[in-house]
Amino acid sequence: MLVSRKLLGRYVDIKGITTQEIADTLTNAGLEVEGVDSLLQGTKLVVGHVLECEPHPDSDHLNVTQVDLGTHVEQIVCGASNIAKGQYVVVATVGAELKDLTIKETKIRGVESKGMICSLTELGVAEKFLTDEQKEGIVVLPEAKPGSNPAVALGLDDEIMDVSQTPNRSDFLSMFAIAHEVSALFKRPLTLPTFENAASDGAPTNLKITSYTEKSPLFLGKVINSVTIGQSPDWIREALIGSGIKPINNVVDISNLVMLETGQPLHFYDIDFLANQDLSVRDDIEGSYEALDDKTYTLNKGDLVIMNGDTPVGIAGIMGLGNSMIQDNSRRIVIEAARFNHVSVRKTATRIGVNTDASARFTKAMDPLSAHQAMDRAVQLLIEYASATEIEATVQYGSISYEPKQVSITVDRINAYLGTHLTEDVVMDVFERLYFAPTVTDGVITCTAPSFRNDIEIEVDLIEEVIRVVGYDVLEETLPLMDLTLGNLTPFQRNIRLIESVMLGFGAYQTNTYTLVEKAMTEGFESLGEPVGLMSPMSDKRAYLRTQLFPSMLEVVAYNNAHKVSDGLYFEHSAITAKDKTSYRLAIIGQGKVFSENWTKSSVDIDFFNVKGMLMSLLDKLGFSEKRIGFNTDTVDTSVLHPYKSAEITLNRQHLGVIGQVHPTLAAEHDLKDVMYVEIDLDFLLNQKRGQIKAAPVAKYPIVTRDLAILCEKSVKVSDLSASIEKASRRYLVGLNVFDVFTSEKLGDKQSIAFKLSMGQNRTLSVEEVQEVMDAITQELVSKYNVEIR
Repeated sequence: MLVSRKLLGRYVDIKGITTQEIADTLTNAGLEVEGVDSLLQGTKLVVGHVLECEPHPDSDHLNVTQVDLGTHVEQIVCGASNIAKGQYVVVATVGAELKDLTIKETKIRGVESKGMICSLTELGVAEKFLTDEQKEGIVVLPEAKPGSNPAVALGLDDEIMDVSQTPNRSDFLSMFAIAHEVSALFKRPLTLPTFENAASDGAPTNLKITSYTEKSPLFLGKVINSVTIGQSPDWIREALIGSGIKPINNVVDISNLVMLETGQPLHFYDIDFLANQDLSVRDDIEGSYEALDDKTYTLNKGDLVIMNGDTPVGIAGIMGLGNSMIQDNSRRIVIEAARFNHVSVRKTATRIGVNTDASARFTKAMDPLSAHQAMDRAVQLLIEYASATEIEATVQYGSISYEPKQVSITVDRINAYLGTHLTEDVVMDVFERLYFAPTVTDGVITCTAPSFRNDIEIEVDLIEEVIRVVGYDVLEETLPLMDLTLGNLTPFQRNIRLIESVMLGFGAYQTNTYTLVEKAMTEGFESLGEPVGLMSPMSDKRAYLRTQLFPSMLEVVAYNNAHKVSDGLYFEHSAITAKDKTSYRLAIIGQGKVFSENWTKSSVDIDFFNVKGMLMSLLDKLGFSEKRIGFNTDTVDTSVLHPYKSAEITLNRQHLGVIGQVHPTLAAEHDLKDVMYVEIDLDFLLNQKRGQIKAAPVAKYPIVTRDLAILCEKSVKVSDLSASIEKASRRYLVGLNVFDVFTSEKLGDKQSIAFKLSMGQNRTLSVEEVQEVMDAITQELVSKYNVEIR
């Protein structure tokens, strides 16, 4: 918000205080003032009186002028088409700084020139405030004293503070609230105008006001049957320009001034352009309509719209439509002062891409009394500056309940919290300056917050008010009193650290992808459920909390592959969210090789079995033995993973996750090939009972190995064969490995599988004992699976 010093000075006595002092004090008190600028940008500017104006002897568009600068006369060459003898102009003298230009003594086509006669554009005045004539030529002043300050003659002798709004102080969108703040910080009296109940009287009216939505709890309307359109008084025009608003006419300017003063936007309608005197608020209108900025906007159901009968006349809280705007010949008007749901206004403004002075205020918490205050102030100003007469009674729909907020605190509590030694007199003085109407009963101070201070809720808010007004420099440098606690990781955090350590040891890269994604990335493979959408997303690409990790991880591989990094293994652990539930997942994805080939030509391919081995090693480190992990035919989603190169992972026969190669069709859509993916549910995994990880010494006694080759049906699973071998080994088996699987047309529906069995005990096994175990294993396999021993 742009704060005009001249306008602020109408509401609080700031004589003798520089604008920079006000800005610094406000900033130190918590209001962020980002900068201070003058309306006229330039140094060494003076009023000049053009005594002579003759054509340049060597140019058909330049003029040579003699200009009285008050103390002396200078010759200045000017190229403006509207320069003439007798004018009072703005002169930048030699040495003046204008934006990026420094004025120097020079010769223009052989004629000496000492200075420059300026246009308003060259003086930094925004083009929206200028007429076409002012844009094309120099600015001509009314009669003024040569050598005097041209800013005064132009009414632009103002300094502007650029105030950034903090989330907790929406009241600072009101000049009256800022005046209260400056009054409190500088102990200066307020000089606010008196206008209470200015709109309370009026003749009987036919105006009807209605709201068909809960999003508009309060709607005020008032008919004025006679106003005179003209130019606003200088102080209003200057106040609007200083606040970044273009003056239009006295009626429109008054609506904008009241918005600046009270923080409550108003809208004025020309009754002669309305079909009837029936205004309502609806949120079920659809269509495209032209607004006051001559642009067409599409409204959807849910957007708040001001209706005149069946015709939309305004986008509620944002902008009026062009079909009822105040014209130069308007005589009868309707004043609208309403309250709209700030979330609804924010969503509409964001969707249609419009940010107006009105929407900036309606999207934040507002003073519950501001609508009535704004109506009173508008009527007062219209009577004074627009000759308003034939005023009808105010019509009100709905209401906003308001009960002054009271918060109590003690001086001891304030000092204990701040570490200060403030007295009761100091604290009471602060609260009185802030207009909190403090009272003391048995040492307890009770404050009643003004209606515009909606940030005052609890005693800590009062403590903050005290220290920011007294000043933070009173705080002593003391160490905080804290209980001594031993920092430690939770069990979950320790497991996460272990997972990171193991995966980094495998050569994987840890990623951290966006939690907010588009809707399409929340649907399908391993999705947790219905996604949670943001109320006001910054873009459609970041509108939902993700319900799965796969799309984000696939983007990582695709991005790196597009940047010529085709080899790599990546992992991420993150929470995913659906409505009413969350889950913590681990995802692993990669393609190509884990390590680049070296001079030995050795590398690790990222294929199904290598990734499975990494996963089994990780689970073993976490305390889950191979016996508890299962791999079943993938029935989760074979459109995302390869139907014949994927599996469901189980723990204790319960779903843990999936592993497999990304479906070739999906991979090709991202210019990828042979991508492996693993996803497991860490919440489920880490809540299961884990076995103890035991250390075992190197065997003292020889390990006996035997190879076992069998021929069996293709339908027989290796996992089932391995379980039977282990069962029949009588605890002699210490290692089992499949080292060959062979199929061919000659074998038909059968397959040849070769196992390497390792057996041992805490003694040396005899040949007879080994053979006895082998016989038991072969007998089990033959009887159970009808295998042939080869």
